[in-house]
Amino acid sequence: MQTPEEYEVTLRINAILKELKKRRGFTKKVVSEKLGIGLTTLDDYMNGVSSFRLGTLLRLAELAKLSLSDILDSTDAFTEHYNKEASHDKTQLENMDNVEKENE
Repeated sequence: MQTPEEYEVTLRINAILKELKKRRGFTKKVVSEKLGIGLTTLDDYMNGVSSFRLGTLLRLAELAKLSLSDILDSTDAFTEHYNKEASHDKTQLENMDNVEKENE
């Protein structure tokens, strides 16, 4: 299970992968090969079963032409490249926070 911070990174990575598929026509198989991981491992990362390893994040940053800090910290550069998905993910996180506060 991921921490909230890890989940937030996973949401940003999902946005990156969607854009790679859309703009470059990458399939999940191509992405997993370029990252040097198996499809099952990629699915585990994307579903929050496990967290990305540093080496995989570095390869993803290179593949997406972003810096590692763009992925980890949701910087302006990330938002510019992945604006639609980033704002959608931010809304999802805010909704989750509101639900958690209501449940307290």
